[in-house]
Amino acid sequence: MSLRKFVLGLCTSFAFLGTAYAHDALWLAPAYPGEPELGPARAAGAVIWSHGRSVDSEDSTAPTPPYMAQLKAGGWDTFRFNRMRVADTLDNSAEGLVQAVHKLKQEGYRQVALTGQSFGGFIALMAADASNEVDSVVVTAPAAYGSFSDFYGSWRNNATKLYPLYQEVRHARVMAFYFHGDDFDPGGRGDRTRAILRARDLPHVVIDQPPFLTTHWAASTPQFATYYGDCILGFLDAVRINEGATCRGDSFWAGAGELSPTHPATTAAAEGVAEPPR
Repeated sequence: MSLRKFVLGLCTSFAFLGTAYAHDALWLAPAYPGEPELGPARAAGAVIWSHGRSVDSEDSTAPTPPYMAQLKAGGWDTFRFNRMRVADTLDNSAEGLVQAVHKLKQEGYRQVALTGQSFGGFIALMAADASNEVDSVVVTAPAAYGSFSDFYGSWRNNATKLYPLYQEVRHARVMAFYFHGDDFDPGGRGDRTRAILRARDLPHVVIDQPPFLTTHWAASTPQFATYYGDCILGFLDAVRINEGATCRGDSFWAGAGELSPTHPATTAAAEGVAEPPR
């Protein structure tokens, strides 16, 4: 065997091992191990939550946010897309998430929704850009390029690289949350997101700077689940979403004078604003 063929063979072997390792480092898991799923025939659909990404720790160990429990209680089978840092790039993870969505559709789930926090929000949108099998996307504090404090040179990309993702969503309905005091948020993303999704004529809800919920990690709190868990459930369940759809109090309003058929609205302090804690 020539030296050139030997080297090429080694490179091919290492490439194969690298690919296999990357796939082993991305996996779909139950969001609540030990709690049975309804299964494709009985569940309203499947929802996959994607965690963020840290520079110095494995976010695959991060707890599932409390609002996911409300989606499970509302009849959705809940999963999480775990990713080890060694394989967790935007392109690689988005591809893996598309494959996870396809797997669930092949199992018979009528709807597959994606939810994602920070880096997980970016890959959820990228999956919705790449696949017709994604039916809904809910992103909370989407970011993939660092914070103002630690990555000033790339921080603005959390806006400039985000907008094209909204422009390329194939058909999924989109819900986006942005929070006050988020060090990863360059600002102005709420209005720009609404404008893009409205121009695309995609069903959408954008909740921008809600009161009582601050910082990049607001969506991981029980308070967020209290204020918006039922609204997210209504958004996923709604047969139709019209212009002006939003969260009213802790409920979903489908827009154009109609309430969500599955989750009637309750008294709210103001459109898109949760009532203050008591």
